[in-house]
Amino acid sequence: MQRPASKEVPPPRFERFLEATTSIASTCEEDKLLQAIISSAEEVVEAGASSILLLEAGGAFLRFAIATGPVAEKALPVKVPVEGSIAGWVVTHRRPVNLARAADDPRHFPGVDKKTELKTGSLLCVPLLVEGEAIGAIQSLNKRGGRPFTDEDEHFLVAIAVQAAYALQRVMEDQRRREELDELRARAAAEGTVIGEKGGLAEVFDIVRKVADARTTVLLRGETGTGKGMIARAIYSIGARYRRRFVTVNCSNIPPDLLESELFGHARGAFTGASAVKIGKFKLAHGGTIFLDEVGDIPLALQIKLLRVLQEQEFEPLGSNDTEKVDVRVIAATSRDLEAAIAEERFREDLYYRLNVVSVELPPLRDRRGDLPELVDHFLEKYSLETNKHMLRASPEALEVIAAYDWPGNVRELENAVERAVVLGEGDVLLAEMLPAHVRGGRGYTVPEGATLVEAQRSFKRYFIAKALDAHGGNQTRAAEALGIQRSYLNRIIKQLDIKRPYPRG
Repeated sequence: MQRPASKEVPPPRFERFLEATTSIASTCEEDKLLQAIISSAEEVVEAGASSILLLEAGGAFLRFAIATGPVAEKALPVKVPVEGSIAGWVVTHRRPVNLARAADDPRHFPGVDKKTELKTGSLLCVPLLVEGEAIGAIQSLNKRGGRPFTDEDEHFLVAIAVQAAYALQRVMEDQRRREELDELRARAAAEGTVIGEKGGLAEVFDIVRKVADARTTVLLRGETGTGKGMIARAIYSIGARYRRRFVTVNCSNIPPDLLESELFGHARGAFTGASAVKIGKFKLAHGGTIFLDEVGDIPLALQIKLLRVLQEQEFEPLGSNDTEKVDVRVIAATSRDLEAAIAEERFREDLYYRLNVVSVELPPLRDRRGDLPELVDHFLEKYSLETNKHMLRASPEALEVIAAYDWPGNVRELENAVERAVVLGEGDVLLAEMLPAHVRGGRGYTVPEGATLVEAQRSFKRYFIAKALDAHGGNQTRAAEALGIQRSYLNRIIKQLDIKRPYPRG
């Protein structure tokens, strides 16, 4: 079928084209750039649906980087073969294709139509070329009004593709360089600058080295502030997957009703406000590593879906029936007593065993007192550089105070105390008086000034129970045994007195 002849370009359309190229040239983030390109292409050629397909490593398939239209979310997971598709032909021959009836063309790949139930009519596909080499294609379908695409449409889309290809190459190259730099920094940190490896963390790092290259799930356990995130990144950084993504999710910081979407993504229309497809963290981490911090806070209803990912490496996004396959190494961490949560039916036993393949217990800082001088020196150097000061050593008296304190907030609390001293202090030596008052006061109990008898009793009760919990690493079962009470009673008192880490001093 012969395409309509080109006509003189109407000014409004040319203005839209200029706006499109300006938008593409000025966008520096990959997601926003893809959206700018696809919106521009769709608007200028008046397409019913559009997509950007990029060559995968190896060059055998094209993947949908972005798609628009009524069935976009169904199209995104489909891989388009280079051999046996119109887009593949465009990429291979580096020439546009403009068809009035794409389904009649022998190069047409019916896989997308079958998956999405979309009926492809007219099609316009142009290559994304960088210095003569194709990196993908822009494809527009079903021109509005049931019309075929014109020669004029083709010329406009080719012009957009020229701008888009170089912009995409630039943004992806910048992203690759940033990721490589982050990986190199993390790898160097993990291999050479972890404080305490020769002291209290020696056993931990022996396990880290053994599991780094495996796909085995690792569960990091320990109090808040003991460095579980640092150990997770160390496992990733010295392991075989260090060139792929490291994705972190803090399960306690995300509202329970949003956590499923955050982890697994959602389809458009899955819930009120879901106006676009969302890619979940598991899919983002495909080929790499995902770190699930505070995994003990995942709602019980969502735990079965996490168990399936761990067992079968597959899931369905929220609101979708399409199964996604992923290759992800999982590292999880928790400061909670999971065994107690299982007994109280707040955590699935089968998920616990699937997560707990290799368990690593991180000791609290009070059990690593030999690491304190080295940690203090490290934080003094770090914050002296950041604040342009020269406080690079601590006085013997300051080190005595630091050693006498139990650091319930662990390394994080110590870092905060040293940062405060550097920022507020004067001179080149950290003195004892520069440390926070509660650190200088040690862990002894004092009755609040002006307290009534009832208030003093409540204050001491909080202190006494917190001390028992602290002594047993937060494990309520062991603390209850030491106190000579039932665990259920201890749990009730903790809630009544609102005892939380870091534990109160009275």
